[in-house]
Amino acid sequence: MNNFLTGVLWGYEDDNGEWKWISESPSLQKPKDCLRCITYFKYLEDQIVKEPAHRKDLRFRTGNFISNEGQDFRRFYNDLIESLRYYSLGSPERADEDSILNKESANNSDGSQRPRRLSILHAQEVPVNGFRSVSGTLYHYILPAFFRLIQYLQDTNRNFVIYLRTMGDDSGNFLANAQRVLSNEHPSFKFTQPLEVNSTPGRIERPNNGIRLTMKLPDDTETEILTDEFKIHEKLENGHGIHAIKDDFNAWCSYDYHYTTSKPIWFDPDDPHPRSHHILFDDNFRVIDPHDSIVDIRIMNRDQHRCYSCPFEYYPKLENIFAVQADLYLILADKDYYVKAVQQCERNLDELLRDTQTLQNIKQKSTLQK
Repeated sequence: MNNFLTGVLWGYEDDNGEWKWISESPSLQKPKDCLRCITYFKYLEDQIVKEPAHRKDLRFRTGNFISNEGQDFRRFYNDLIESLRYYSLGSPERADEDSILNKESANNSDGSQRPRRLSILHAQEVPVNGFRSVSGTLYHYILPAFFRLIQYLQDTNRNFVIYLRTMGDDSGNFLANAQRVLSNEHPSFKFTQPLEVNSTPGRIERPNNGIRLTMKLPDDTETEILTDEFKIHEKLENGHGIHAIKDDFNAWCSYDYHYTTSKPIWFDPDDPHPRSHHILFDDNFRVIDPHDSIVDIRIMNRDQHRCYSCPFEYYPKLENIFAVQADLYLILADKDYYVKAVQQCERNLDELLRDTQTLQNIKQKSTLQK
Protein backbone atom coordinates (compact mmCIF):
# COMPACT_ATOMS: atom_id res chain seq x y z
CA MET A 1 0.00 0.00 0.00
CA ASN A 2 2.89 2.33 0.76
CA ASN A 3 4.40 1.55 -2.62
CA PHE A 4 1.11 2.07 -4.43
CA LEU A 5 0.54 5.47 -2.84
CA THR A 6 3.95 6.74 -3.96
CA GLY A 7 2.86 6.00 -7.54
CA VAL A 8 -0.39 8.00 -7.38
CA LEU A 9 0.80 11.08 -5.48
CA TRP A 10 2.29 13.89 -7.55
CA GLY A 11 4.72 16.75 -7.11
CA TYR A 12 7.95 18.13 -8.52
CA GLU A 13 11.55 18.91 -7.64
CA ASP A 14 12.06 22.65 -7.33
CA ASP A 15 15.10 24.63 -8.45
CA ASN A 16 16.75 24.03 -5.06
CA GLY A 17 16.42 20.27 -5.36
CA GLU A 18 13.58 20.10 -2.83
CA TRP A 19 10.46 17.99 -3.36
CA LYS A 20 7.19 19.92 -3.46
CA TRP A 21 3.82 18.20 -3.16
CA ILE A 22 1.00 19.07 -5.56
CA SER A 23 -1.36 16.20 -4.73
CA GLU A 24 -3.84 16.49 -1.90
CA SER A 25 -5.27 13.05 -2.64
CA PRO A 26 -4.21 10.02 -4.75
CA SER A 27 -4.81 10.10 -8.50
CA LEU A 28 -3.71 8.03 -11.47
CA GLN A 29 -3.79 11.16 -13.62
CA LYS A 30 -1.04 13.76 -13.80
CA PRO A 31 -2.25 17.21 -12.62
CA LYS A 32 -3.12 19.19 -15.74
CA ASP A 33 -1.77 22.49 -14.42
CA CYS A 34 1.71 21.17 -13.53
CA LEU A 35 3.88 20.21 -16.48
CA ARG A 36 6.83 19.44 -14.19
CA CYS A 37 4.87 16.98 -12.08
CA ILE A 38 6.00 13.39 -11.64
CA THR A 39 4.89 10.75 -9.16
CA TYR A 40 6.79 10.51 -5.90
CA PHE A 41 7.70 6.93 -6.86
CA LYS A 42 9.34 8.16 -10.07
CA TYR A 43 11.16 10.87 -8.13
CA LEU A 44 12.55 8.32 -5.66
CA GLU A 45 13.38 5.91 -8.47
CA ASP A 46 15.43 8.58 -10.26
CA GLN A 47 17.17 9.49 -7.01
CA ILE A 48 17.97 5.98 -5.78
CA VAL A 49 18.11 3.41 -8.58
CA LYS A 50 21.29 3.56 -10.64
CA GLU A 51 21.54 -0.22 -11.12
CA PRO A 52 19.14 -3.17 -10.50
CA ALA A 53 20.60 -3.93 -7.05
CA HIS A 54 19.38 -0.53 -5.86
CA ARG A 55 15.73 -1.65 -6.19
CA LYS A 56 16.04 -3.07 -2.67
CA ASP A 57 16.82 0.40 -1.34
CA LEU A 58 13.88 1.82 -3.30
CA ARG A 59 11.50 -0.80 -1.86
CA PHE A 60 12.67 0.05 1.65
CA ARG A 61 12.08 3.77 1.09
CA THR A 62 8.65 3.39 -0.51
CA GLY A 63 7.68 0.71 2.01
CA ASN A 64 8.07 3.21 4.86
CA PHE A 65 6.41 6.12 3.07
CA ILE A 66 3.48 6.67 5.45
CA SER A 67 5.70 6.52 8.53
CA ASN A 68 7.98 9.23 7.17
CA GLU A 69 7.50 11.85 4.46
CA GLY A 70 4.02 10.60 3.53
CA GLN A 71 2.39 10.88 6.96
CA ASP A 72 0.01 13.59 5.70
CA PHE A 73 -1.57 10.94 3.44
CA ARG A 74 -2.13 8.36 6.19
CA ARG A 75 -5.93 8.54 5.92
CA PHE A 76 -5.76 7.17 2.37
CA TYR A 77 -3.41 4.43 3.51
CA ASN A 78 -5.83 3.49 6.30
CA ASP A 79 -8.74 3.29 3.83
CA LEU A 80 -6.77 0.96 1.58
CA ILE A 81 -5.68 -1.25 4.45
CA GLU A 82 -9.26 -1.56 5.68
CA SER A 83 -10.38 -2.67 2.21
CA LEU A 84 -7.70 -5.36 2.19
CA ARG A 85 -8.74 -6.89 5.51
CA TYR A 86 -9.83 -10.51 5.08
CA TYR A 87 -12.73 -10.29 7.50
CA SER A 88 -15.18 -7.43 7.06
CA LEU A 89 -16.26 -5.12 9.87
CA GLY A 90 -19.19 -6.54 11.79
CA SER A 91 -18.27 -10.18 11.36
CA PRO A 92 -17.52 -12.22 14.51
CA GLU A 93 -14.15 -13.27 13.07
CA ARG A 94 -13.16 -9.64 12.62
CA ALA A 95 -14.28 -8.75 16.15
CA ASP A 96 -12.16 -11.56 17.61
CA GLU A 97 -9.12 -10.58 15.55
CA ASP A 98 -9.39 -6.89 16.43
CA SER A 99 -9.79 -7.71 20.11
CA ILE A 100 -6.58 -9.73 20.12
CA LEU A 101 -4.67 -7.12 18.10
CA ASN A 102 -5.77 -4.32 20.42
CA LYS A 103 -4.74 -6.23 23.54
CA GLU A 104 -1.35 -7.11 22.07
CA SER A 105 -0.64 -3.53 20.99
CA ALA A 106 -1.72 -1.93 24.27
CA ASN A 107 0.92 -0.34 26.50
CA ASN A 108 1.68 -1.33 30.07
CA SER A 109 -0.25 0.39 32.85
CA ASP A 110 2.65 2.79 33.39
CA GLY A 111 2.49 3.89 29.76
CA SER A 112 5.64 2.07 28.68
CA GLN A 113 5.58 -0.02 25.51
CA ARG A 114 5.42 -3.77 25.84
CA PRO A 115 8.17 -5.78 24.16
CA ARG A 116 7.18 -7.00 20.72
CA ARG A 117 6.23 -10.67 20.59
CA LEU A 118 4.84 -12.79 17.81
CA SER A 119 1.06 -12.46 17.83
CA ILE A 120 -0.91 -15.47 19.04
CA LEU A 121 -2.88 -15.07 15.79
CA HIS A 122 0.05 -16.72 14.00
CA ALA A 123 -0.91 -19.98 15.73
CA GLN A 124 -4.21 -19.96 13.82
CA GLU A 125 -4.48 -21.59 10.41
CA VAL A 126 -4.38 -19.10 7.53
CA PRO A 127 -7.57 -19.53 5.45
CA VAL A 128 -7.67 -19.90 1.68
CA ASN A 129 -6.35 -16.79 -0.09
CA GLY A 130 -5.32 -15.24 3.20
CA PHE A 131 -2.07 -13.58 4.17
CA ARG A 132 -1.12 -12.80 7.75
CA SER A 133 1.14 -9.82 8.38
CA VAL A 134 3.85 -9.68 11.01
CA SER A 135 1.39 -8.08 13.43
CA GLY A 136 -1.03 -10.96 12.93
CA THR A 137 -3.57 -9.05 10.82
CA LEU A 138 -5.22 -11.18 8.14
CA TYR A 139 -5.52 -9.78 4.59
CA HIS A 140 -6.63 -10.98 1.17
CA TYR A 141 -3.65 -12.34 -0.79
CA ILE A 142 -5.24 -12.09 -4.25
CA LEU A 143 -7.91 -9.41 -4.55
CA PRO A 144 -11.47 -10.77 -4.84
CA ALA A 145 -12.08 -8.79 -8.05
CA PHE A 146 -9.67 -11.13 -9.84
CA PHE A 147 -11.80 -14.19 -9.11
CA ARG A 148 -14.96 -12.31 -9.98
CA LEU A 149 -13.45 -11.71 -13.44
CA ILE A 150 -12.87 -15.43 -13.89
CA GLN A 151 -16.47 -16.16 -12.92
CA TYR A 152 -17.64 -13.61 -15.49
CA LEU A 153 -15.45 -15.05 -18.25
CA GLN A 154 -16.75 -18.54 -17.54
CA ASP A 155 -20.38 -17.42 -17.25
CA THR A 156 -20.15 -15.71 -20.65
CA ASN A 157 -18.48 -18.77 -22.23
CA ARG A 158 -15.27 -16.95 -23.12
CA ASN A 159 -12.24 -18.77 -24.46
CA PHE A 160 -9.58 -17.10 -22.33
CA VAL A 161 -6.15 -17.48 -20.79
CA ILE A 162 -4.64 -15.47 -17.93
CA TYR A 163 -0.93 -14.74 -17.51
CA LEU A 164 0.46 -13.12 -14.38
CA ARG A 165 3.09 -10.78 -15.83
CA THR A 166 5.54 -9.89 -13.09
CA MET A 167 9.10 -8.63 -12.85
CA GLY A 168 9.37 -10.05 -9.34
CA ASP A 169 9.44 -13.46 -7.71
CA ASP A 170 5.87 -13.55 -6.41
CA SER A 171 4.40 -15.94 -8.98
CA GLY A 172 4.74 -19.12 -6.87
CA ASN A 173 2.48 -17.87 -4.07
CA PHE A 174 0.05 -16.37 -6.56
CA LEU A 175 -0.34 -19.63 -8.47
CA ALA A 176 -0.69 -21.70 -5.29
CA ASN A 177 -3.41 -19.43 -3.89
CA ALA A 178 -5.23 -19.25 -7.21
CA GLN A 179 -5.23 -23.05 -7.44
CA ARG A 180 -6.93 -23.41 -4.05
CA VAL A 181 -9.60 -20.79 -4.77
CA LEU A 182 -10.32 -22.25 -8.21
CA SER A 183 -10.68 -25.67 -6.59
CA ASN A 184 -13.70 -24.24 -4.74
CA GLU A 185 -11.96 -24.15 -1.35
CA HIS A 186 -12.98 -20.51 -0.78
CA PRO A 187 -16.51 -20.03 0.63
CA SER A 188 -17.12 -16.79 -1.29
CA PHE A 189 -16.26 -18.11 -4.77
CA LYS A 190 -17.67 -21.12 -6.55
CA PHE A 191 -16.62 -22.09 -10.06
CA THR A 192 -18.74 -24.32 -12.29
CA GLN A 193 -15.90 -25.19 -14.65
CA PRO A 194 -12.41 -26.45 -13.82
CA LEU A 195 -9.53 -24.11 -14.69
CA GLU A 196 -6.02 -25.47 -14.84
CA VAL A 197 -3.23 -23.61 -13.07
CA ASN A 198 0.27 -24.07 -14.49
CA SER A 199 2.68 -24.14 -11.55
CA THR A 200 5.77 -23.69 -13.78
CA PRO A 201 6.36 -19.98 -14.53
CA GLY A 202 7.68 -18.94 -17.92
CA ARG A 203 10.14 -16.17 -18.67
CA ILE A 204 10.41 -13.36 -21.20
CA GLU A 205 13.85 -11.87 -21.81
CA ARG A 206 14.84 -8.98 -24.04
CA PRO A 207 18.43 -9.57 -25.22
CA ASN A 208 19.90 -7.21 -27.83
CA ASN A 209 16.54 -5.65 -28.70
CA GLY A 210 15.03 -9.08 -29.33
CA ILE A 211 12.42 -11.01 -27.36
CA ARG A 212 12.87 -14.55 -26.06
CA LEU A 213 10.11 -16.62 -24.43
CA THR A 214 10.94 -19.66 -22.33
CA MET A 215 7.71 -21.50 -21.54
CA LYS A 216 6.26 -24.94 -20.87
CA LEU A 217 2.50 -25.21 -21.12
CA PRO A 218 0.78 -28.23 -19.54
CA ASP A 219 0.28 -29.89 -22.93
CA ASP A 220 3.96 -29.48 -23.90
CA THR A 221 6.34 -32.42 -23.59
CA GLU A 222 9.29 -30.10 -22.96
CA THR A 223 10.13 -26.46 -22.37
CA GLU A 224 10.15 -24.36 -25.53
CA ILE A 225 12.46 -21.42 -26.22
CA LEU A 226 11.05 -19.08 -28.87
CA THR A 227 12.57 -15.94 -30.41
CA ASP A 228 10.19 -15.48 -33.36
CA GLU A 229 7.60 -12.99 -32.09
CA PHE A 230 4.88 -14.45 -34.29
CA LYS A 231 5.46 -17.86 -32.72
CA ILE A 232 5.58 -16.30 -29.25
CA HIS A 233 2.24 -14.61 -29.92
CA GLU A 234 0.77 -17.87 -31.22
CA LYS A 235 1.96 -19.84 -28.20
CA LEU A 236 0.56 -17.38 -25.69
CA GLU A 237 -2.67 -17.17 -27.68
CA ASN A 238 -3.09 -20.96 -27.61
CA GLY A 239 -2.72 -21.25 -23.85
CA HIS A 240 -5.58 -21.98 -21.48
CA GLY A 241 -5.97 -21.67 -17.74
CA ILE A 242 -3.72 -19.54 -15.54
CA HIS A 243 0.05 -19.10 -15.94
CA ALA A 244 2.83 -16.82 -14.79
CA ILE A 245 5.59 -15.14 -16.78
CA LYS A 246 8.54 -13.28 -15.32
CA ASP A 247 9.45 -10.31 -17.50
CA ASP A 248 12.92 -8.84 -17.92
CA PHE A 249 13.40 -6.13 -15.32
CA ASN A 250 17.14 -5.79 -16.01
CA ALA A 251 16.47 -4.84 -19.63
CA TRP A 252 13.82 -2.29 -18.66
CA CYS A 253 16.06 -0.78 -16.00
CA SER A 254 19.16 -0.65 -18.21
CA TYR A 255 17.23 1.38 -20.80
CA ASP A 256 16.01 3.89 -18.21
CA TYR A 257 12.54 2.29 -17.96
CA HIS A 258 11.74 2.95 -21.59
CA TYR A 259 8.49 1.34 -22.68
CA THR A 260 10.11 -0.39 -25.69
CA THR A 261 12.06 -2.68 -23.32
CA SER A 262 9.19 -3.50 -20.96
CA LYS A 263 6.40 -6.11 -20.98
CA PRO A 264 5.47 -6.95 -24.59
CA ILE A 265 1.96 -7.66 -25.87
CA TRP A 266 0.95 -8.04 -29.52
CA PHE A 267 -1.56 -6.57 -31.98
CA ASP A 268 -2.02 -7.03 -35.73
CA PRO A 269 -3.56 -3.85 -37.23
CA ASP A 270 -4.24 -5.68 -40.53
CA ASP A 271 -6.51 -8.29 -38.94
CA PRO A 272 -10.13 -7.02 -38.91
CA HIS A 273 -11.27 -10.09 -36.95
CA PRO A 274 -8.52 -10.89 -34.41
CA ARG A 275 -8.65 -14.29 -32.79
CA SER A 276 -7.45 -12.90 -29.48
CA HIS A 277 -7.44 -9.62 -27.60
CA HIS A 278 -4.47 -8.93 -25.31
CA ILE A 279 -5.33 -6.80 -22.26
CA LEU A 280 -2.60 -6.06 -19.73
CA PHE A 281 -3.44 -4.52 -16.34
CA ASP A 282 -0.56 -2.80 -14.58
CA ASP A 283 -0.40 0.18 -12.23
CA ASN A 284 2.90 1.16 -13.88
CA PHE A 285 1.29 1.59 -17.30
CA ARG A 286 1.15 5.28 -18.21
CA VAL A 287 0.72 7.28 -21.40
CA ILE A 288 2.48 10.52 -20.40
CA ASP A 289 6.17 9.57 -20.50
CA PRO A 290 7.88 6.87 -22.62
CA HIS A 291 10.44 6.48 -19.82
CA ASP A 292 7.75 5.76 -17.25
CA SER A 293 5.58 3.03 -18.74
CA ILE A 294 5.75 -0.75 -18.45
CA VAL A 295 3.84 -2.00 -21.52
CA ASP A 296 5.35 -2.47 -24.98
CA ILE A 297 2.52 -2.81 -27.53
CA ARG A 298 4.13 -4.73 -30.38
CA ILE A 299 2.69 -4.01 -33.83
CA MET A 300 2.77 -7.11 -36.02
CA ASN A 301 3.74 -6.58 -39.66
CA ARG A 302 3.07 -9.87 -41.41
CA ASP A 303 4.30 -8.58 -44.78
CA GLN A 304 7.79 -8.12 -43.32
CA HIS A 305 7.39 -10.85 -40.69
CA ARG A 306 8.58 -8.37 -38.09
CA CYS A 307 7.16 -6.70 -35.01
CA TYR A 308 7.72 -3.10 -33.98
CA SER A 309 7.04 -1.10 -30.84
CA CYS A 310 4.02 1.11 -31.32
CA PRO A 311 5.02 4.81 -31.36
CA PHE A 312 4.30 6.27 -27.94
CA GLU A 313 2.25 9.08 -29.49
CA TYR A 314 -0.48 6.49 -30.14
CA TYR A 315 -0.56 5.15 -26.59
CA PRO A 316 -3.42 7.46 -25.51
CA LYS A 317 -5.50 5.95 -28.34
CA LEU A 318 -4.62 2.40 -27.31
CA GLU A 319 -5.10 2.92 -23.57
CA ASN A 320 -8.09 0.95 -22.25
CA ILE A 321 -7.90 -1.27 -25.30
CA PHE A 322 -4.70 -3.27 -24.84
CA ALA A 323 -3.38 -1.86 -21.57
CA VAL A 324 -5.10 -0.51 -18.47
CA GLN A 325 -3.51 1.41 -15.64
CA ALA A 326 -4.84 -0.61 -12.73
CA ASP A 327 -6.58 1.52 -10.10
CA LEU A 328 -6.17 -0.19 -6.73
CA TYR A 329 -8.76 2.04 -5.09
CA LEU A 330 -11.44 0.95 -7.55
CA ILE A 331 -10.31 -2.69 -7.53
CA LEU A 332 -10.81 -2.79 -3.75
CA ALA A 333 -14.06 -0.84 -3.82
CA ASP A 334 -15.75 -2.65 -6.72
CA LYS A 335 -15.50 -6.42 -7.18
CA ASP A 336 -16.66 -5.94 -10.79
CA TYR A 337 -13.76 -3.59 -11.58
CA TYR A 338 -11.97 -6.02 -13.90
CA VAL A 339 -15.24 -7.11 -15.52
CA LYS A 340 -16.16 -3.51 -16.35
CA ALA A 341 -12.64 -2.76 -17.56
CA VAL A 342 -12.62 -5.77 -19.91
CA GLN A 343 -16.03 -4.79 -21.28
CA GLN A 344 -14.76 -1.26 -21.94
CA CYS A 345 -11.62 -2.59 -23.65
CA GLU A 346 -13.75 -4.77 -25.91
CA ARG A 347 -15.99 -1.87 -26.90
CA ASN A 348 -12.97 0.31 -27.57
CA LEU A 349 -11.32 -2.39 -29.68
CA ASP A 350 -14.44 -2.63 -31.84
CA GLU A 351 -14.21 1.13 -32.46
CA LEU A 352 -10.50 0.94 -33.23
CA LEU A 353 -10.98 -1.84 -35.76
CA ARG A 354 -13.44 0.38 -37.63
CA ASP A 355 -10.93 3.26 -37.68
CA THR A 356 -8.89 2.07 -40.65
CA GLN A 357 -7.00 5.34 -41.00
CA THR A 358 -5.63 5.17 -37.45
CA LEU A 359 -4.70 1.51 -37.93
CA GLN A 360 -2.85 2.35 -41.13
CA ASN A 361 -1.01 5.22 -39.44
CA ILE A 362 0.01 3.03 -36.49
CA LYS A 363 1.39 0.37 -38.82
CA GLN A 364 3.30 2.82 -41.01
CA LYS A 365 4.82 4.84 -38.16
CA SER A 366 5.69 1.68 -36.20
CA THR A 367 7.83 0.54 -39.10
CA LEU A 368 9.79 3.78 -38.84
CA GLN A 369 10.57 3.20 -35.15
CA LYS A 370 14.25 2.75 -34.40
